[in-house]
Amino acid sequence: MEDNTDGIDSNQNDDSQEDHSQEIGSSPAAGASIDAWKDALSSRSTAVPEKTIVPSAQAHIIKPNVTRRTFVKGTFWTGFGVTLLGFVGIFLDFFWPRGVEKFAGPYPAGNVNDFKPGAAPIRFKAAQTWIVNLDPSDTSEVGGEGKSGYLALWQKCPHLGCAVPWRGGFNFNDADGWFRCPCHGSTYTKAGKIVFGPAPRSMDTFALTVDAQGNLTVHTDQVTPGSDDNASRAKTLDELNEMT
Repeated sequence: MEDNTDGIDSNQNDDSQEDHSQEIGSSPAAGASIDAWKDALSSRSTAVPEKTIVPSAQAHIIKPNVTRRTFVKGTFWTGFGVTLLGFVGIFLDFFWPRGVEKFAGPYPAGNVNDFKPGAAPIRFKAAQTWIVNLDPSDTSEVGGEGKSGYLALWQKCPHLGCAVPWRGGFNFNDADGWFRCPCHGSTYTKAGKIVFGPAPRSMDTFALTVDAQGNLTVHTDQVTPGSDDNASRAKTLDELNEMT
């Protein structure tokens, strides 16, 4: 009886071990399902095989739509614009004031003995001034119409501000010696009176003083607009001394 029981227990233990082995997937069927699962995963891979060539994006060449007509028109307008710009530059260069500087105050202007009556005007660059000594014996228009005395003329042309030189050899109205603007031809007498050209008035004048030694001083901060009576503004030495 005892031997029988032991045999039964032994058989039951073997059966339970087989059942346990089947539960953990040790059966052939379970092994086959695992291999199938691995194959399924590998088939879903997105990796590109080494020998596979992926074509790159092709660049499309855009051909410019430029016709002969468009080219000729563009060339014409470009040339026209450059030419017009050149004319504008010439215009500005012609009308731009030259030799004009900002200044104001007293400037020495030589000694009264440096200026002979009726002689050519003398320029003082720092003061931008022409000093004139009118001769009372010269009754001509260019010579001051018989007025006498010292006169300080601002060299700036009242037209556009160009520096006006004295031209002793310039002949105008059958007489030599005039102030003549090089920019636009405005012409003035020795007293700065306008006789020709686009300037709106005669040359402006500065106040003039003298010290005890006869040294003249131009006061460029005291400007009187020019007019036809410029010659009447000339001061003799006695008149200048009275003003001191």
